[in-house]
Amino acid sequence: MKKIIFTCLLSFLVLHIQGQSVWQASVRPVEAKGYYNIELDQPVIAKSAKKDLSDLKILDSKNNEIPYFLRSVSPVQEVSRFENYALKQNLVQDSLNVVVVDNAGQEDIDRFYIVIRSADVNKYASVRGSNDLSQWYIVKQKTAISGLGYKQANNEEVLLLDIPQGNYKYYEIEIENNQKSPLKILRVGKFENSSIYGQFTEIDPGKFVKKDSTDKKTYIRFPDIQDTYKINRLEITVQNDAFYLRDAVMFDTIIRQSFNFRLSSKTDNSFFADNFPLGKHTVIVIENNNNLPLEIVSVKAYGLNRYLCAYLEKGQNYYLQVGITENGIPKYDIEHFKNEIPIDLPIVKTDNLHSVPYAVDTPQERELSLIEKPVFLWSVIILIGLFLTFVCFKTIKEMRKKK
Repeated sequence: MKKIIFTCLLSFLVLHIQGQSVWQASVRPVEAKGYYNIELDQPVIAKSAKKDLSDLKILDSKNNEIPYFLRSVSPVQEVSRFENYALKQNLVQDSLNVVVVDNAGQEDIDRFYIVIRSADVNKYASVRGSNDLSQWYIVKQKTAISGLGYKQANNEEVLLLDIPQGNYKYYEIEIENNQKSPLKILRVGKFENSSIYGQFTEIDPGKFVKKDSTDKKTYIRFPDIQDTYKINRLEITVQNDAFYLRDAVMFDTIIRQSFNFRLSSKTDNSFFADNFPLGKHTVIVIENNNNLPLEIVSVKAYGLNRYLCAYLEKGQNYYLQVGITENGIPKYDIEHFKNEIPIDLPIVKTDNLHSVPYAVDTPQERELSLIEKPVFLWSVIILIGLFLTFVCFKTIKEMRKKK
């Protein structure tokens, strides 16, 4: 029995030292060489042990590592969009430009962005307002204006003109420069900030189990889920005729990570998260206080679509490995050029995700010298022991003679 246990333990240690399991997926071949976006399926992302997905590798048929960089790492991106105002008039005379802006919606305006053809001259502007194009009122006296400090495409620049807030139907902008020729005014408008949400793929967590507990809380778990997914969006559908507002938290009982949100009858109960783990150890807790529990109709989770951008050769076989943790964050030259590579590249998918053994490189044992070998060491110990025994025997014998 002891021999069997020892053999099992030894086998486990050998396997643990020699290798570990990682996951591998095939990358579909491409028909032309170039840069491609390799789409990462949600099961592939779930197999990653790193929040930043730094344990991914792309390898070719000769096991050469292929450089890449990761795209779409943030679910929400703030962008600015330029919106043009309609121009009733755009006149030029000597060094003077006169533009009349039609504020048809009579919205409150406190700033104009004026796009011009680049010109290295001093610029001055004044503004008047009117509601009928007949009677004009002063809004801003002549003052120097400057650009935003960067050039646009097609040799354009943007001038910034701040004014006292108002809602005249028409604004007349006079722009004068210190030369004898006018400026080329292309358009006048505003920048609208907006949020663009990334594309998501729904994750199937299986059936959820809901328990309304005596501690005035509702617990939701996902016992059927197989992997631990990284979710970026959560949708909870509630069936409740009366108004409600409940604090809730999604909690991982293993890594002790939490994500707080609030269910409300006034919203769509859709929430954005940052790669929150969703697996067997995840629980959603809804605080009911003294209210009746809510009727939860569905719980949907979504993962952000992510891509690895890499240069692929025609007809070459590539595969993706995930779960390789001992090499740290990869460093590739392509990282320095990712802003120069187009975003809308052809998309390549992966398939056949499966587990494979992965050999961990271990330092080879050097050959022991003669004095380091166990036989030599034990021989020395035995000789020393015999010598000490002989010394003790001689000492005892001499003491007996003296007596």
